[in-house]
Amino acid sequence: MNKIAVTGANGMAGSHLVCMLESQKIPVKAITRKEWDLTEWKSFAELDEIFDSVQAIFHFGAKLPYKKLESDNQQTQQIFDTNVRSCLNIAEWATISKIPIIFLSGALVYKDSHALKIKEEDAKVTNGFGGLYGYSKLISENILDHFSLDGLKCVILRPSSIYGYGLPSEKLVQNYIDIALAGETIQITAPNNKINLIHAYDVATAALKAYKSQSWGVFNISSDLSNSIAEIAEIATSISKNGNTSIMRSIVDNSFERFDLDSSLAKKTFGFSAVVSLKEGMLLMKERRLI
Repeated sequence: MNKIAVTGANGMAGSHLVCMLESQKIPVKAITRKEWDLTEWKSFAELDEIFDSVQAIFHFGAKLPYKKLESDNQQTQQIFDTNVRSCLNIAEWATISKIPIIFLSGALVYKDSHALKIKEEDAKVTNGFGGLYGYSKLISENILDHFSLDGLKCVILRPSSIYGYGLPSEKLVQNYIDIALAGETIQITAPNNKINLIHAYDVATAALKAYKSQSWGVFNISSDLSNSIAEIAEIATSISKNGNTSIMRSIVDNSFERFDLDSSLAKKTFGFSAVVSLKEGMLLMKERRLI
């Protein structure tokens, strides 16, 4: 295959994609902040140099609202500049250059994250669970839709909740693994709540399959089964061979399932299937391995 560019190449999803491309001997241009800080607007001449000789752009770079290390105003600006302005910058250049874009969006674009079997055409969010970050992904999707009318070829992937090596320590799956490895107790307050988790390797596989088959469009990417919070904690202690769990049950069961995406369109269109089980994925995280 021709050379592929990956933005956000040292992020969780991006690093899994770069590793996969390299393992398949596919030429890859890894773009990190060193090559391009996505908050900076680039001229077409500068983008010509950044994306020199690539035949496709996998736009995985994004600013996520992790711990508030910056002021609220600063984080708002960085989320908008990184997630929205960079997408506009790339999309305009790619349309003129006739370079396809494979864009990593997310389940946070949906209005009801607790709905069951969410389909691609279901209602979208304005201000919901994902806050500005979720809305920034939806704006970016609309930018790509705008340029697709001018000939841009693009794939938009909406994964459920991505996990894998590189997940921040404050996120649930990595947090549970860290607690178990330390021999401490995982405190669970909502054991029956479920979440659909998809490993970064499966997301990378879906992206590459969609591109190879030229399956332009919007696709949900999810696991076949969601897992309860209790199940995630039990796997963390099992793979760590350490720690334990403590469940605090409420009198009223207000349990819910989050990001139950229907990924049948991706399965039908380009043969997507999630192959990494939750236990396998968490074991890779424990061993600090991508794949």
